[in-house]
Order: sequence, then structure tokens, then C-alpha cells
Amino acid sequence: MRKLYGRLALMLQGVLMFTGLFFFLTLHPKTTELLAKVLLEENGVLYSHIEGTLFTGFDLYDVRYQKAFFAKEVGIDYSIFKLISPVPTIEKISMRGGKIYPDRFEPSESNEPSQAHVALPPIVVNTIEMKRCAVYVPERIGFDVKAERFRWFENHVEIPDITAYIVSPYASGKLRGKLHDFKIEADGHVSLSKSYEKTAKKVLKKIPTSLPVHLSINEERLLADTHMKRPVRLKEANVSIGSLALDFRYFFEENYFKATASYRVATTALDADINQSLIFTPSLAYASKLTGEIVRTTHPVPAREFHADAAGDESVIVADLSIGAYTLGLYSTDYRNFALQARARPHRIDYIEHLPELFSHQTVSMEANATLQAFPQPLLKGIVQLDGNYSSSRSFVEIEPGSFLVRATVAPKNIAGGIWETVPPMFKTDIHAYIYYSENNKLFNISTKKSYLTLFEKEKRVKGWANIGSLTLDVKGNIEPDDTIDLNFYTHIDSLYALMQELEIKSDVIVDAEVESRFSVRIADWLSLHYETDIPWYLVQPDSQTVYYGLDSKLIGGINGEEITIDQYRIGFKDRHFEQDRVSYFHFDEDFKFYIDRFAILDTGEVQGTFDLQAMQGDFHFDGENMHYSGAEGNVTANAGIDANISSDLIDVEGDVEILDAKINYMPKKEYTVSDEDIIIIQDIREPSHTKKSLNIHIFSRKPLEYRIPMVHVRFKPDITIWKEAYKPTTLLGIVRVVDGAIDVEDKHFDILPSEIYFRGAYPINPYFDLHFLYEFDFNKFHIYVSHTLADPVFLFSSEPPMSQNDIMSYILFGTPADETFKASRNASASVATMLLGFGIKNAIGSATGLKFDTFNILDTKEGGLGIEIGKRIGKHMRIIYRNDTLSSFIIQYTLSRSIRVDIDVRETGQGINVLYIKDFRDLGFFRTHEGEEKSR
Repeated sequence: MRKLYGRLALMLQGVLMFTGLFFFLTLHPKTTELLAKVLLEENGVLYSHIEGTLFTGFDLYDVRYQKAFFAKEVGIDYSIFKLISPVPTIEKISMRGGKIYPDRFEPSESNEPSQAHVALPPIVVNTIEMKRCAVYVPERIGFDVKAERFRWFENHVEIPDITAYIVSPYASGKLRGKLHDFKIEADGHVSLSKSYEKTAKKVLKKIPTSLPVHLSINEERLLADTHMKRPVRLKEANVSIGSLALDFRYFFEENYFKATASYRVATTALDADINQSLIFTPSLAYASKLTGEIVRTTHPVPAREFHADAAGDESVIVADLSIGAYTLGLYSTDYRNFALQARARPHRIDYIEHLPELFSHQTVSMEANATLQAFPQPLLKGIVQLDGNYSSSRSFVEIEPGSFLVRATVAPKNIAGGIWETVPPMFKTDIHAYIYYSENNKLFNISTKKSYLTLFEKEKRVKGWANIGSLTLDVKGNIEPDDTIDLNFYTHIDSLYALMQELEIKSDVIVDAEVESRFSVRIADWLSLHYETDIPWYLVQPDSQTVYYGLDSKLIGGINGEEITIDQYRIGFKDRHFEQDRVSYFHFDEDFKFYIDRFAILDTGEVQGTFDLQAMQGDFHFDGENMHYSGAEGNVTANAGIDANISSDLIDVEGDVEILDAKINYMPKKEYTVSDEDIIIIQDIREPSHTKKSLNIHIFSRKPLEYRIPMVHVRFKPDITIWKEAYKPTTLLGIVRVVDGAIDVEDKHFDILPSEIYFRGAYPINPYFDLHFLYEFDFNKFHIYVSHTLADPVFLFSSEPPMSQNDIMSYILFGTPADETFKASRNASASVATMLLGFGIKNAIGSATGLKFDTFNILDTKEGGLGIEIGKRIGKHMRIIYRNDTLSSFIIQYTLSRSIRVDIDVRETGQGINVLYIKDFRDLGFFRTHEGEEKSR
């Protein structure tokens, strides 16, 4: 027993001594210093001093290793009992002010292959904390890291919770993740550094404050991806980048980067979705592939999909871009000088909307070669060649900062087709163009063999001139400091008809004029223009019978923004002038419709309406109240309301014209008066209208109107309609009521009693008469009634007291009754009466019109009416006769010799040519013999 107690006491003493030694060694600072020297200094880890004990942990200060690692303080906190337990546990490992230089670590001299995993006993570290540390790769990347519940168990590493704050020259952010078997997974947000954010804000707008980031790191690679919801926008250009998704990978062993990105580029002109991949090595070698799809565009593009490939290194780049039929290649060996080549295989440009069919059906190919100098200043030079079905072009282009130059020649290949069919002849040749632009000088010139146009600007002053056939143009102006442009133009056209012939502008109506225009243009925030156009003379000839002309016409107006005005105009028409000082207004809308807001006519008349220039259709309304016209023809006051619908194949006009008051003194011109016997006028006969035009214009008056010329004074009330159906001639319908009036012929006075003239829509216009004239002489009243039609009138006579027809006509013509000699027989009286009437009418018409006839006969018609035949000799061999009995006709008689005469008869129903043989039998001898015998008797 005693031995047992002795052994127990001895064991207890040993335990106490061992425990005391254990506590002495673990708690004594010298022990910690001794172990640190053995374990650390001999392995190259240096420090300035150490604090703490092995029992509770220690702190190292100013730690250094191979000039690759520095730390102001490294601390290990633990409990000695947990550390020597079956699962060693360290409470905390901390580092403050650490600096790591990965490129300074010396490689291992051991030839044995490195082990991926080192066999260590299980270790648990509750907290790992690093503050104000940095790694230099080679830029400084600062970080703070806190890791919770670190475990090492059978070559497995586990950190379920890692929080890191990272700051770099590019960006900074906070990440939180985990580590499992040497693989890190972390999520967080990253923000640009202040310097990069300041630089980015110079270029971009709406930069996101932070981006979400996901990191995945293992032994082989580093993967990072991010996305951006809100788009960023370029400041200088209206371009934004949005829907960004970026995937970035770095492969440690291969030592290269790979990135893929998808994003949307949006501009005012187009939106495109882009997928791009990029491979990049530290040696600056790279390769990129890009595919895109245009999802929205306001401009025509040859295709929706496009591709771009690029590859190179620090000195060489090769790139290709393709879209539809177009390809662009780029090559450089120094990133200073580039060779460019663009091509387009033969294709149609029908992808351009609203392009005329003439262009969309053409096949075009292109080849361009250029050189681009990037430094010291950009300079682009190249040649562009286009080849099409009907023409080819060659252009030299030179572009440098602040200026560009283009010299081009367009040559027709086949002037019988394509665009050249619509080009005037003067342009169907080689066309040369020259364009130069710089800050102080600008020049534009286009020329052919027969025309040219030149404009240039020098130090904000503009000059130019042009000569296109019969058109000449001069321009002068200047550019204000605020970029407002003021230009003054002067144009002159010697002959509008000649210019139309040169430009091959065809028209069924002959139009000619001299035009002189001056207009000034101001281009600021909107366009304003003032014009003044003088037309010294103009002539319009719709057919060979009709000519309209005018002298001294003028048009003054302007354009201000979208508003077009005619401030005043003066239109010369024959010997008259129509002047207007009221302003007329017009404008266009976005659908290319022309609106007549108000076009002033006379003193109160206005036209309003619209015209669609694309559909070539318009509706107009003319309205006038108490309109007044005063001219050589008389004075007229009227109300009017007329509607017109006009299209390319239809003109429909309807309305009413009420004449309120009129004093008309118009006398028809003597169109057929011939004063020169050497002048012969032969006019064609116009056919009835066959156009799709319809008219329905009602002209009426509520009170009598006055018509007065030297021999006639009439008061009348019209109620007629100008009527025309499509493809039919123009006719008149209605009645003209003659209230009263008088006719004075020589010394005779005829009163016009209430009468009517009826228009029944016949063509040619041939009204019916119901006229009543009264002639008083020597207390006798003679009534003359005219009925039937204008072409075939019927005259009836009566008298108070009653008289025979011969006495009535004799009184009317000579003022005395017929001689008894003319009453021998009915036929004789009729012929004498006809002769007397013809003689009287001949004298009356001759005195009224100034015409001197040598033939005037009164003809009896089959219906019992009267006709006339008027003739006049023109020269020695020609006589013109007008005959109106049943039909109206002209007869031109030309005597070829004493025996042959040619009669040309132009009638309403047709034309005829008769050759008459006239033989004078007095030329025969027996006539002369008998004539001599008769004389001798």
C-alpha cells in the first residue's frame, strides 16, 4: 500500500512538474521568441519583434518575406487547450497593413513536382481578418477581408462566409462569398473609381453608381460576369448602350483573357442587338468576333444582320465588316497607317423605300480603295468607282481634319434607258463635279458641255453663278457669326419656250415668256425667303386659233417657315392689267399637301382649297361678295360662289354668279377685218372638246344690266347656265331677257321692245330669237320681228297703219314708199324688195363696221327666210365671199386665168374644192363678126 502511495505521489509530482514546466514554457515570452527564430527566421520570414506567448497567441510586427511580402502586424489568437485538441482550433488570424508582390516570389528550387494539396491535420480558424492590405499586380489593389469558420479537413478547405472590400485604380466594391475546395464563389457590387468616373462622365451620361458582379475563382481560371439594366448614353452623340451582359474569364495556366458580351446600341437612326467575343493575351495579341442584328432603323439598310471580325497584336491589325452586299476590309502594320478596301457585289438598291422604280430596278456594284493616316493627324485618300446598268462613276476623295475634297465624273453608258431617258439632252453627257469644304473656303461646281453651276464661300461670303441653257443665275450673300445664311439670287430667262425645248419639257399648250426674278433667302432656325418676279411679256397659245398674251406682269411674296405668301401681284392680260395688294396665304403639310388658305382675286374674291401633290387631286372654292371689276369692257359688280374638283383626268366646276350691276361697253374686235390685200388669213376649225371636264355655272341677274356701244344701248337680265358634260362640247342653257334698248344706224333709230334670247344647249351655240324692234317714221310705226335661230333667222314686218311688205322695207331703208313700177308682178316685187333690202343693209353694215364690200346680196331660203352673201376682192386674182342662207360658209375664189377659177368652200358641214372652167364666147370670131354687123346696123 505504502508503495502504491509512493508511486502515486511520485506520479503526481511528475505531473505537477510537467504541468509547471508546460505553463512555464508556454507562458514565458522567451519561449515564443526562440520558436519564432527557429520556425520563421530560418525559413526567410523576418520581423522586428514579437509579442505574446504560446499559451494565448502572439503578434509579429514588421513582417517581411523575400521582398515579396510585408505586413505591419500579423497576429494569431488561440487557446492552447483548443490548439492541442483532436481538432485544432484557432480563434483568430489577423493581418494589418499587408503588401503582396506576386512577381517577386522566388521560384522553388526543388525538382519534385508540386503537390496540389498538402496533407495537414484538421484545422479550424474561427476568424481570418486582413485590414488595409494591398496586392500589386502591378497596379495596387487594396482590400479588407474577413473570413468566418475556416476549416481544413483531409485536403478539403471550407470557408462558408467571406466578406471582402476591394479598391483598385479602376473600380472598388464589396464582395461576399464562400470558398470550397480552393474554389471561390462571390457576389457583390462594383463601382468605378473617382478618376475613371470623372473621365467617363466626360463621355457618358447616366453612368450607374454600381454594377452587380459575380466572381468564380478556381485553380485554373478566374471568371467574372456582370450586367447593366439601365442604358448609358454618349454625351456628344445621341448613342446609348444598354441591356449589357458581360462575361470575363482569365485562364491562369494559358495566361490569356476571354470575354463575351451582349448589349444593345441605340441611336436616333437605328437600334442594334450585338453579341461580341474577345480573346486577349498579355502579349497584346487579340481576336474579336461580332455579330449584330438591326432591330429598328429610320434609314434604309442593305440587310438586317451584320458581322465584324478583327485580329491583331501590338503592331498588326486585320479587320473585316460585312452587311448585305457590302464588305469593308482594314489592314495596318503600325496602327498609324491603314489600308481600306470596300466592295459591293452587283445588287439592286430596292431596299431604299419610296425610291422611284427607275432607280430601284438598277443593278449597282462598287469598289473603293483608300489609305488612312491616323497620326500625326488623320488623313483619308481614296478612289470610289460605281458601275450600274446605265452609267458609271469614278470619284477621288480626300478627307482631313477640317476639310474634304471630292472630284467625280459620271459617264452615261446607255442614254437610251434608265435615268437618262428622263434627263434633258444637255445633261446626256459626262457630268463633272468638284466639291471642296474647309472652315474658311467652300466650293461646289457641276458642269457639262452646255451647262455649269458654281457656288463658293470664302471667309463667310458666298458667290455663285450658273448657266443652264436659256437660264442664267447669279447669287451673292454672307454667313453671319451665328451661322445665319443670307443669300440674294438673280435669275433671268430669255425665253421660257426655248428653255423648255432645251430641257425637253413637252406641253400641248405653247407657252413663252421672259422671266426676271430676284429673291433673297435667310436660313436660320427656319427658312425665310422674299421674292420679286418680273415678266416683261408672256404668250400662251392653246391652239392655232387662240392666243393670250400680257405685258408687264409682276409677282411679289415670300416664304417664312411653313407659310408661303403672295404680297401683291400684277397680271397683264392683253391690253388689261389686274392688280392685287391683298396678301394671299399658302402652306404645305407633312403629307405634301398644298393648302390655299387665301388667294385674293379682284377686290373681295378669294380662293380656298387643298391640292394633294402625290395624288394630283384638289378641291377648291371661290367666293366673292360685291366683287367689282372696272376696265375697258365696262364696270361689273357681282357675287360668286364656285366649287371646283380637279384631278389628273377630271375637272368638275359648279357654282353661281350673280351679277349685281353692270355697265358693259365691250365691242367685239373685228377679227376678220383685212386691210392689207397681200395678207391672207386662213384659220382652222376647232373640234368640240373631248376632255373629261364638266361645267355647271349659273349666271344670273335680279335687275337689268346695261350694254352700251356707239350704235347700241340695251338693258337686259341674263339667266343662263354654262353647261358641259364629260367628253362633250360646252353649251349654254337659259334665257336672256331684253328689257329695253335702242339701235342707231346712220340716221335711223330703232327701239328694242321687251324681247328674249333662248339658249337650248345646242352645239355650235345657236340661240333662238324672239326679238321685237320698233321703227317710227312720219307718224308711222314699223314693227320688225326676228324669230327662229341665229344661224337661220326669220324676219317678219308689220306697220301701223298697215302697209305692204315692200312699202315697209322701203320706208325702213329709204324713208319713202315703194315706186309703182315695182308692183308689176309678185315676183318682180319680191326681187326688188330683196335688192332694196340688200342695198340698205350693205350701207348700214358698211357704215357701222368700216368694211367696204363690193358684193352684198340678200338670198331667199327654201324655208321662206332671208340669207346674205357678202364678198370682197382681195388683190387682182382673189375674192372672199361669206354666205349665210341655210348654212354658213366661206368661199375663196382664185382666178388662175381668164378661163380657170378655183373655189375653196369651207362650210359648217365640211370642205370642198371646185375647179371651174369659164369660157368667154365673145372670144370666138363669129361673135366678133356679128358684133361688127350689129354695129354697122
